[in-house]
Amino acid sequence: MSSVSTCDVVVVGGGIAGLAAAWHLRDLDVVVLEASERVGGRIRSEARGPVWLNFGAHVFGGAGSATGRLIAETGTAAARVEGRLAAVALGDRVLASGRVETYPFRLPLSLRSRAALVRAGVVLRRAVGRYAATAAERPGESAAERQQRMLDFLDDRSFTDFLGPLPPDVDAIFRATLNRSSGEPEELAAGYGVGYFHLVWNRGAGLSRNIVGGSSRVIDALAAGLGDRIRMGVPVTGVLRDGDGVRVRCGGEELAARAAIVATPAYVTRTIVHDLPVDTAAALDAIPYGPYVVGAFLTKESGPMPWDGTYALATPQRSFSMLFNTANVLRTGDRDPGGSLMVYAAAGYARALAELDDAGVAERFLADLHDLYPEARGVVEEVEIQRWERGLPYPRPGRGRLQLALTRPLGPIHLAGDYLGTWYTETAVRTANAAAGRVRERA
Repeated sequence: MSSVSTCDVVVVGGGIAGLAAAWHLRDLDVVVLEASERVGGRIRSEARGPVWLNFGAHVFGGAGSATGRLIAETGTAAARVEGRLAAVALGDRVLASGRVETYPFRLPLSLRSRAALVRAGVVLRRAVGRYAATAAERPGESAAERQQRMLDFLDDRSFTDFLGPLPPDVDAIFRATLNRSSGEPEELAAGYGVGYFHLVWNRGAGLSRNIVGGSSRVIDALAAGLGDRIRMGVPVTGVLRDGDGVRVRCGGEELAARAAIVATPAYVTRTIVHDLPVDTAAALDAIPYGPYVVGAFLTKESGPMPWDGTYALATPQRSFSMLFNTANVLRTGDRDPGGSLMVYAAAGYARALAELDDAGVAERFLADLHDLYPEARGVVEEVEIQRWERGLPYPRPGRGRLQLALTRPLGPIHLAGDYLGTWYTETAVRTANAAAGRVRERA
């Protein structure tokens, strides 16, 4: 027979959502159960002297966001990203300066493709304006109401249907950029794709800060604050209501608590939470996740490099879809030697690498990096590969119709995670805060 332990709250999942929820309830008897041998989920970085290698989430909300407040509470240092967020490389041309509206005339494109990129840019720019008005906070509304409005925006078609047919080279530009979400343009709800460009083109609208020292710094701070409340290597097999409380099954043990916060990905939540309402179970089943293959490069240059002023570079028609200069946040004064870059292949780009081992992926990534920036030859001293088979959740058309089922009250069981909205880590932290607040209300 299983042994039974008791506590106030069980948090299932040690990613940023679970850790944030436990952090806000740390004055209670809270237990965090994490199936793997590390916390942080898809947030992972490793220090390398004054720089760091990044393997997952890397940009975070500003000081006024839920994530920003959590970063401040934990005493973690964060800084605004100053480098360019909307650079593009096509063929032998890297555009990392000037207005994005000039890109169609400066990229190596045929007249037909230039015209198509101009037309698509005008359509997208107008939609971004409408999205900004839709996403703006309104007096007296709840965060849930605002999120529902954003999910409903252009939710009736895919991004591909929204923009219409494009020449292959123009399609590749948009595809490399939108793959950052882990889905293909044909799969993504149009409003979600428009919202992504809103974030990129309007620096103050969302994710614009790096954690100095690497994103794992905030995870380490949360874990240090929670101490032995965190139990790793403990997979949960069942979360079920038990009268007014819950029972959480993990191996040969059961934990009885007043409440549980389930902060696992949608597909895990669907498996471990028992007796879900039919529509909630169906909504969890309908959340897709796409793959990523990430490459982190440690560099040893002694002077300025051509990528110093860039943070994010879309790289269509290469083995990776995006390149990030993760050391950019340190370039605020005299440039210190060395640096760090991150590339990733997402969605179809990642699937194209599935047959390669890590050494093969590293070789291919490095070849494309050298082709983009010949100055990188001889300065890369370390390459590490990370594969996320299920990276980010992304919204298909019709995603807005699932939200009520995903956010409905489940008694003493509360859900949290980035799949519950469209703000990535910000959604994870907001839903964690909301779940912690509901636990307190029931206490």
